[in-house]
Amino acid sequence: KFYQANMDFLHHKGEIDALKYQLEDTRAHNSHGHEGKEHHENPIEDIFAKAIEKLEVLRLEKEKNEAMVANAEAAISELSSEVDNANQKLNKILSDVSLLENNLSKLSRDHMTTANVVADIVRDLPILDFMDPYYKVNQIVVNEIKYNVNFASVQTVDRCTSCHLGIDKNGFEEVEHPFKSHPNLDLFLTSASPHPIERFGCTGCHAGRARGTTFVTAVHMPNTGEAKHDWEEEYSWKKMHHWLKPMLPVKYTEAGCYKCHSGEAYIKGADKLSLGLTLIEKAGCYGCHTIEKYTGKRKSGPDLTRINEKTDREWTQKWVKDPKSFRHNTWMPSFFNQTNNNDHHSIKRNDTEIYAMVEYLFKDKQEVDRNQNHSKYLGDADNGQELFNSVGCMGCHTVALEPDDTEMTLESMLDRQGPNLISLGSKTTPKWLYNWIKDPKSYWPDTKMPDLRLSDSEAKDITAYLYSMKNNEFDASPGIELDKEELTSIADSWLKKKYSLDTAEEKLTEMDDNELVDFVAKKSLAYYGCFGCHIIEGFEDAKPIGTDLTFEGSKPVEKLDFGYIHDIDHVNYAWFEKKLENPRLFDLHKEVAPEDKLRMPNFDLRPEEIEAIVTAIMGFTDDVVDHSIRADVGTEAEMINAGMNIIKEYNCQGCHIIDDFGGKIAEAIGKAEFSPPNLNTQGAKTQPDWLFEFLKHPSIIRPNLIVRMPSFGFEDEKWNKIITAFQYMDEQTKALETDHHVNKKSTVYHAGVKLAELGACENCHFIGTTQPKQSSSTWAPNLAMTKDRLRPEWVIDWLRDPSAIMPGTKMPAPFLPTAEYLEMDGAEKDWGKPVVELGGDQEKMLTGIRDWLFALKGKSDISEEIKKYFDKNGYPFLEEQETGETDDDDDWGDEDEDW
Repeated sequence: KFYQANMDFLHHKGEIDALKYQLEDTRAHNSHGHEGKEHHENPIEDIFAKAIEKLEVLRLEKEKNEAMVANAEAAISELSSEVDNANQKLNKILSDVSLLENNLSKLSRDHMTTANVVADIVRDLPILDFMDPYYKVNQIVVNEIKYNVNFASVQTVDRCTSCHLGIDKNGFEEVEHPFKSHPNLDLFLTSASPHPIERFGCTGCHAGRARGTTFVTAVHMPNTGEAKHDWEEEYSWKKMHHWLKPMLPVKYTEAGCYKCHSGEAYIKGADKLSLGLTLIEKAGCYGCHTIEKYTGKRKSGPDLTRINEKTDREWTQKWVKDPKSFRHNTWMPSFFNQTNNNDHHSIKRNDTEIYAMVEYLFKDKQEVDRNQNHSKYLGDADNGQELFNSVGCMGCHTVALEPDDTEMTLESMLDRQGPNLISLGSKTTPKWLYNWIKDPKSYWPDTKMPDLRLSDSEAKDITAYLYSMKNNEFDASPGIELDKEELTSIADSWLKKKYSLDTAEEKLTEMDDNELVDFVAKKSLAYYGCFGCHIIEGFEDAKPIGTDLTFEGSKPVEKLDFGYIHDIDHVNYAWFEKKLENPRLFDLHKEVAPEDKLRMPNFDLRPEEIEAIVTAIMGFTDDVVDHSIRADVGTEAEMINAGMNIIKEYNCQGCHIIDDFGGKIAEAIGKAEFSPPNLNTQGAKTQPDWLFEFLKHPSIIRPNLIVRMPSFGFEDEKWNKIITAFQYMDEQTKALETDHHVNKKSTVYHAGVKLAELGACENCHFIGTTQPKQSSSTWAPNLAMTKDRLRPEWVIDWLRDPSAIMPGTKMPAPFLPTAEYLEMDGAEKDWGKPVVELGGDQEKMLTGIRDWLFALKGKSDISEEIKKYFDKNGYPFLEEQETGETDDDDDWGDEDEDW
């Protein structure tokens, strides 16, 4: 009906258009030459008038039917909604029915009636079962993930879903295994997730025997001894021998993430794996063990070529013998007094080795005089402690006098980038400390320690604080005396290992005392692999002494030596756990020459650290994964990873939140507003040219921060990688940034000027060299640098909702009047004509404030002026930072005089 009425209306409307033309054309001809006279009657006038009347009738008919259609559609919509609700309830019931049917279809014959047992036996006869199989095998062919079979790469064929029927479906979260849904379906297995089951399968992440169709032949592995006992009773479980890749126990599941995410600094959703990789890096495992991921990485321990300038022989001897007697949580592992070298003879031998190694390190070098007067390098220790806690040192260091029993996490690793700085007064001199703090790279060019650009007085104060901490018990412990007889015995055993008895004896008699010390030192340094973590003269080209771990997770368990240790499951991860817990354990009960004993040092790892490292090792496999499913391949991923790995290496997240992680220094500083800024949107926020110059030559951005951005002395390539990573994380990949031009004649700009005036930006912000009106606790960046520093699009996003970008910021969103507010009487007087003309358009108001910011004149970098003022008057807000109390009377004094 509506269609017909609408067509009648449109058809008649077309006729009216034609009549209208005729009418207008007739009028035009009749009026020609008759101006001022009465018009002739026009017959078309009546026809046109009647046609208009008819159009109104047709229009009413059309609209009546149109309303009927709308009512009908509304009724249909309401009915459809009821149908949808009913279907949802039905589907929920049917999902339960499906589960019950699956369970019923697999009931054992012990639970069937006699008739059903007979029918079941008949149905399972070979020919009949072949025609209509009772059990169905579901399989997924995963072309992107392959495993090695007889030196060939074979595509994965997963049959896990034959039992795990609900694994990739919603709605089965609360049912029992094997029908249960996989956790976090937004991330795994569904077609809408980043890991669809068709491309990743199950064993690609979990390992196991992909083609297995029973609980045992799929090579499930228990997570605990208790689970193993239960499985043996319930499923007659036993480990499938000689299968190279048993399924990962639940606690090591994250190991499967490594094959696709190995290039990432931190693997999101895999905190345990990320912690394990971070611990491997921190402990310097790659110094002794080749691990492809860490190829070419800088040694983890300090350069020992100038150790004589830092400390003396006696301290070094005691440190090497027992590092944890000096610093309870040092990353330097223990080589001595372990389970295979803690007997009387081994201690005697080890002491002699230590003596020889230390003599080698100090050979032909002037030892520092610890007793010399170094008072000229010492300042105020109390002020030094305040500076240490506030200037930025605690972004990487702690001063922890006692062991901390809290669980090790990725976050707790952030302030352990550098060593715990206790007991430095027992280790080094004020002179060395002062020079190190002032310019770390002058002592060690490859150090990660940045330059905080401390003044002489600041460096002296921090030196005094650090030097004040002593370890009296360590100082009182005896040094090591040389045992010449043992020295000769050690040299003799090494010579006999290489030469015949006669030749060995001849070479031994030719050595004087100094040559014996030198020989034993070199053999010991090589045997223990000290050069793996430290630069040592004479060992520049030495090769790693440990097992290659690049594919350790794929090593057959038969190649691991379990020795005489029987209370351990013969699986690789159990061996790794024991090895990390006690590296010398597998020498127990063995008769081994001292030169052939196990020598891996003991890091005294906690249980959670061992579990994390084993997770990483289990991920070091030879699995072949197609580039199309790797998360760390492709331009975007590679650009982000290149920068983020530098950020991780130099612990930028110890101070800053980057990619929603970090900023641990805020715990030490105490208040977020006095902490380094959140860098989550840095790629969208700053202009790359400005950021590059700032990173190379840091200046003061937030005057109320005592913590300062250090100078790292990077080459341009590193800074560019970091900046590029920021840009790609925020999808800002422009090759060129265009300048933002402001039209100062526009209404939008003038509205922005008025809004900024009413918003009192100058209360907190510097504008050029004009200081803020309020106290130091509210001081904020210099707005005159906006045009050089910030990207115009980001400024609008920031003004719209600052807390969304930087949670905890004191910056409020500007108050913008609504259209209704501006329509009230007196609005123009309150807000000004330009603001009223914008009619409440919020985006235009934000644009106006942005344009005001970009048009500001004045000096953008006032670092020197600010620094001179604080050097002269001190930091007026240091007490505020510590107590939270503000001084509203605090000001900068007379502007002309002070500036």
